[in-house]
Amino acid sequence: MNRYSRRQYLQGLFATSMLLTFCDRRFAGKEPVLQAGNPTRWHLGVGADPAQLIGEIKANPAVRELVQAWSPDFLTGWLNCVNGKQGDLSFWRIWHRQGLLSAWFSAGYSLQVITWEDDTKLPTGDYHISQQYLEDLEELAGYIRKANPKGRQTYWTLATEFSYWRKPADTYNSQTEKYYQKLMQNLLQARAVIKRQLPSAWVAPSWGGWIVTFDFPGKGSGRSMIPPFAQMMQQMDGVAFQSMRPRPAGEFNPEIQRPDPGNPEQIRQCCEVFSKYRKSLMVSHYEPSIKEFHPNGGRADTVTRDFAIMAQPSWLKTVSDMGLDKFSLMHYGLYKNNPYNALDAAKTFKGVIQEGEWALG
Repeated sequence: MNRYSRRQYLQGLFATSMLLTFCDRRFAGKEPVLQAGNPTRWHLGVGADPAQLIGEIKANPAVRELVQAWSPDFLTGWLNCVNGKQGDLSFWRIWHRQGLLSAWFSAGYSLQVITWEDDTKLPTGDYHISQQYLEDLEELAGYIRKANPKGRQTYWTLATEFSYWRKPADTYNSQTEKYYQKLMQNLLQARAVIKRQLPSAWVAPSWGGWIVTFDFPGKGSGRSMIPPFAQMMQQMDGVAFQSMRPRPAGEFNPEIQRPDPGNPEQIRQCCEVFSKYRKSLMVSHYEPSIKEFHPNGGRADTVTRDFAIMAQPSWLKTVSDMGLDKFSLMHYGLYKNNPYNALDAAKTFKGVIQEGEWALG
């Protein structure tokens, strides 16, 4: 079973220069660039680079328009490991030293932290089962605690796509059990580390959403991989999962030799499966990810068709009743200048959520 999420959070020179420029010009002054949106029934986010996003709001009207339309409650940043041993905290340290974390909270935003391990080669490294991972999270939680004196709830979606990290991928069996037992123990310790400094934090493991779309019980693969993680999930604040299918529902997918179910159906299935363990669910990063179709890593036409489905009252009520109320976009470039009406579709979805009439049906 192939996944639809080959990405690495590359924090480049452009982001750094925008960060420093933004710090000098904006937060030395007296007004935030843009206030976060009003609270809604759902909590919406956007990422992967908060400094670049906020820095572009003034410089690029298209970015300002999309942030106004989506009106995120939280900004998403990544803590990645690309060498199997060490997480990259360098940008978080810069943001902390430059006062950007504090400025974002002062502007009304919260933060989501996603942790990920480079899985271009399998098996991956051991960062997420290491003491170093816990120390990195403790350092990062300390920065966020200092920046967040009012104790606004933050979101921590840990080890995203971890089901793929061993051989065989997406499988819990005698070959992978030792690693995944260590991972579960470390994620529970990670929650404790975060909670000591941020008691209101929402901490969850982050599955690859594709895991619910197939099942081989005899191999312990697909849906049959999930039950061994039950006790760990029940001790977390909730369960997160990504959804990054590139094709809209009904488009033929040669990798599975049938029409693709699409992101809305995958999300619905994730809610159905994971709500058995915790009824507090989050789409940790959403993006129709296929790089050759768009410079920002995804297909804007799929975004439009996905949100048309997800804005339907029946879909919203179904997933909300199962506990979904947190949803984060990934690369915001998919929405700039409204390609394929993707921004309009996201704005309509946001509006339907705010109206709340779907909940009355």
